[in-house]
Amino acid sequence: MMQILQQQRAEQSPVQPQPQPEHGAQPQVPRGNPVFREFCRMNPPTFEGQYEHTEASEWLFRMEDMLEDLDCTPAEKVTFATRFFRGSAS
Repeated sequence: MMQILQQQRAEQSPVQPQPQPEHGAQPQVPRGNPVFREFCRMNPPTFEGQYEHTEASEWLFRMEDMLEDLDCTPAEKVTFATRFFRGSAS
């Protein structure tokens, strides 16, 4: 009987807990995400962390315009846009 139980235990795959995202962690975009690839083909602008209002507003306007037509969630849109932060913005 003990041998059967040990064999059953060995055959069962162990249940691994799903990793929980850290509080405040940015959601990860799968590398193979076709919507993200489509977004990248649009050649989105980068944001370098400019403090000038007009530059930041222009970047935001262009990003919103590009993201508007994509078939993705609002959270994905934020993730996609923040992938293009550079310099002091990142």
